[in-house]
Amino acid sequence: MKHSQKKETLEKLGVLLRQYENYKKAETEAEKNRIGDEMTYADPIVWMMYKKQAYAGSDHEINTFGDLKEHSIDHGGICAKRMRFLALFIKENYKKDILDSSEFSNNTTLENFYDCDLINKVVNDQEFVKTWESHEYFKDGGKVAKWENYSI
Repeated sequence: MKHSQKKETLEKLGVLLRQYENYKKAETEAEKNRIGDEMTYADPIVWMMYKKQAYAGSDHEINTFGDLKEHSIDHGGICAKRMRFLALFIKENYKKDILDSSEFSNNTTLENFYDCDLINKVVNDQEFVKTWESHEYFKDGGKVAKWENYSI
């Protein structure tokens, strides 16, 4: 069974989508910041599934792997760190370059990308998971600081 089809994965996605709805309804920046801090991605597949569904129907839809790369790398920020970490880990450990469009087409649907065997291997790699979590759940002095301990 693909990771994206597991009950646990779908439950995590559901939590994130509910949080996003609450974020959009938030009336203050403080409330938005609190909700944003609570929104964490257990692994890259949950992150990609969320990006696909949360942005559906918007001007920023993420339907393909190329869309995700553009969202992540071209816009910088925390998603750039997630994408670069994923790409570097795969390159170092699996000898594949996911950022090379000749190896992974930008036109690949996001679902086909996150359901491919390589990505499913990665999210089952305990070294990867441990390191991903060390960045995704990072706190600095008790304050949420997701990915602030990762340099591009």
